[in-house]
Amino acid sequence: MLLRNEGDLLPLSRTARIAVIGAFAESPRYQGAGSSLINPTRLDIALDEIRSLADGDVAYAPGFSLDGTGDAAALRAEAVAVAADAEVVVAFLGLPASLESEGFDRDDIDLPATQLELLDAVRAANPNVVVVLSNGGVVALPFRDDVPAIVETWLLGQGGGHATAQVLFGDVNPSGRLTETIPLDLRDTRATGTSRRVRPRHLWRGLLVGYRSFDARGLEVAYPFGHGLSYTTFGYGPAEASVAGDGGIVVRVPVRNTGTRDGREVVQVYTSLPGSVVSRAPQELTGFASVEIPAGAERVVEIAVARKDLAYWDTRVDHWVVEGGTYTVAVGASSRDLRTSASVEIAGDEVRVPLTPDSSIGEALANPVAGPIMRAGLGEAFDGELLKMMMSFPLGRLVSFPGSPMTQEQLDALLGAANA
Repeated sequence: MLLRNEGDLLPLSRTARIAVIGAFAESPRYQGAGSSLINPTRLDIALDEIRSLADGDVAYAPGFSLDGTGDAAALRAEAVAVAADAEVVVAFLGLPASLESEGFDRDDIDLPATQLELLDAVRAANPNVVVVLSNGGVVALPFRDDVPAIVETWLLGQGGGHATAQVLFGDVNPSGRLTETIPLDLRDTRATGTSRRVRPRHLWRGLLVGYRSFDARGLEVAYPFGHGLSYTTFGYGPAEASVAGDGGIVVRVPVRNTGTRDGREVVQVYTSLPGSVVSRAPQELTGFASVEIPAGAERVVEIAVARKDLAYWDTRVDHWVVEGGTYTVAVGASSRDLRTSASVEIAGDEVRVPLTPDSSIGEALANPVAGPIMRAGLGEAFDGELLKMMMSFPLGRLVSFPGSPMTQEQLDALLGAANA
């Protein structure tokens, strides 16, 4: 997954003098720890694969030890010397298995300090640095604006070394996208303040988790949900949105490969409902399409948003409900890179909420059956200001309210008629 590529440092030239730095290039972190461990049928080593694709010599220095042993200063000095003599540096950084596994939580999202110190020293010797990350979960990227290129490989499995080399040299055009947000700081996440040492359970309530939380709070992020670059570029034309046969949305948008290489774009659709009567995230991913587009060609991409994906859970009736209104449909390359938008009117579901003694007076007055009965029965018992004050008052309390003309028998009859 290509996160950054300033100055088109990637793909690498096969004839360039390349320095590979970092112990993960030789000892790959390719799978998780604990019960996920498997015995691979083979294991591709990134350093070997890079050397097999390069036309010239590829220098190597581990730069750090994975088990924390060895002379850190000496390893760093060796890496700096190798980097200074190269045209481009490929630095393999990441999290060792000792820092992330099943059975325990990470204390932070930082890369080990020895690796960050190594990167600073290498950058001082050679600014043309490609960082290749190996990690199971998100890591902080304090250097994201200081290095030209960043490739996030996650845990690629036994063939990851060859796949990484293919991406670095451009044999494969990367097109992966982030399925989570990379924050600037751990304190920006909703998990801040929870700890296994204090409470063994982590409780998530509400919709504002992940990218929805960052969007709702207007927080800047290192890289947003849905982000991912490639070795080509894509342009978007104006989006169109219409009502589908199932009551959902059909989105059409022309997408052109504006670069010189064939590529794959992941077109993403985010919907929102301004003025919604329920609490919602500012926007929600409700559809996407992965589209192969040759260089210079254009495709009209059609994405269906199912009606059920517009629904919310209505606790009053205990089922999914689509709220009617004018939906905004935004289309783009990530949750923070939306290129075009359209609007579409969606008919809402009819919701008949049963009235109970706990229903508010306002809900009863809004009921098509109970409302007229109450207005006729209450008469002038309540003036405008008093009624306004009591709109959230439980309906059942009217029976005992001083001066109320409603009896228990009348309330029972009202509820029976409304819910018939």
